[in-house]
Amino acid sequence: MVRFAVVGLGMGRNRAQLITETAGAELACVVDLNEELARKTGQDLGCDWVTDLDDALGRSDVDVVMVMTPSGLHVDLGVRCAQAGKHVITTKPMDVTTEACDRLIAAAEAAGVVLGVDYQSRYVDTNVRVATALRDGLLGKPLLGEVRFKWFRSDDYFAHGGGWRGTWKMDGGGSLANQGSHLIDLLLWFMGDPERVYGEAAVLNHDIETEDVGMAILRYPNGARGAIVGTTTFPSNAYFSAEVHGSEGGVLIDAALTGEARYFGDGIEEKLATIDNPLKNVVEDVVSCLEKGTSLRVDGREGRRTVALLEAIYQSSREGTPLAFQAAS
Repeated sequence: MVRFAVVGLGMGRNRAQLITETAGAELACVVDLNEELARKTGQDLGCDWVTDLDDALGRSDVDVVMVMTPSGLHVDLGVRCAQAGKHVITTKPMDVTTEACDRLIAAAEAAGVVLGVDYQSRYVDTNVRVATALRDGLLGKPLLGEVRFKWFRSDDYFAHGGGWRGTWKMDGGGSLANQGSHLIDLLLWFMGDPERVYGEAAVLNHDIETEDVGMAILRYPNGARGAIVGTTTFPSNAYFSAEVHGSEGGVLIDAALTGEARYFGDGIEEKLATIDNPLKNVVEDVVSCLEKGTSLRVDGREGRRTVALLEAIYQSSREGTPLAFQAAS
């Protein structure tokens, strides 16, 4: 049995519930600075609750800590967890800078603990099949990968919870870093690292530090191209999509978080349908990793890639010029 603590009960409330529903996992305790929220969540889910992370880290019945706090706190809390001998899973993105990511990677390696990042899109059947198909050449030579979303976020959204959203220090960016992080991770998984990045980012309709419209054009070593478009200025949440095609076929993923898709090319849908996806979420992944020795789908170094690409997009936008890209630290 793999025993979990969850710190941060905004997004963490959902993940705590997921732990209680996953075979081989046990929710030992939940942690939040808001005592009322921590108590209610603990009572609802039948586990202990605390308001101080150190109380959770001192428990012998906690193997893994899921850090579900604002992005700019992931590494500081994650390092504390690793130094206490706990395995660490952060919500997306891993943190707001690659320098911070590197500190957590080093701390996990020094402590000999597992480190991962929770990107739920990596467990959606369609996305797994597309990534596998591209890796195995089922779509032919990769030619173009695109990720796009048009969502709405109100001014109240950015003001809620202390106003950390839309700030460089705690959010690490805007529409691309927060809402678009899942899609950028998918594009990296599908197409690999680009060699050149050109980015544009702007604040058009919110009173925030970071962008509410962001986009990028990518060039890959094999000559393929990529595109990223993301905004929180649309009148409603319209779509959240990924599209890839190669010389032998393509897939339009109309809903990247659930997997609705259209297939193009001779026998492409049938070929992809044969690809198995044994893991449905990050909790199953962690249990498999710790009990069977399998690799996490998004470990620390893999999670760092998204932050590195975001940094390159933002730097390119500031400088107004394309940049060479290198994901590795």
